[in-house]
Amino acid sequence: MSQEAKRAHAHELIDQMDNEFFDVVYQLMETYVRKQSEQIMGYSAKGDPISVGEFLEEAEEQIQRAKAGEGINIEELKKRSAQWLERSK
Repeated sequence: MSQEAKRAHAHELIDQMDNEFFDVVYQLMETYVRKQSEQIMGYSAKGDPISVGEFLEEAEEQIQRAKAGEGINIEELKKRSAQWLERSK
């Protein structure tokens, strides 16, 4: 059975569960998802840990800023990059 089929079937099974069992399954899923988002996925330049959840929040914020037209274009990025490289020599 494919993942897509399993997910569809899981929805059907959830609809058939009594409330007591559903509450147990729900808590299990909540705990799993929370722990996944709390896992450390990397570190900042200062050495501070970055969790998966923090990364996803920051990524979503940056995507929204880019969609709103904030940021710099590729030409400006090239110009700044050349300046950074020049300073590092």
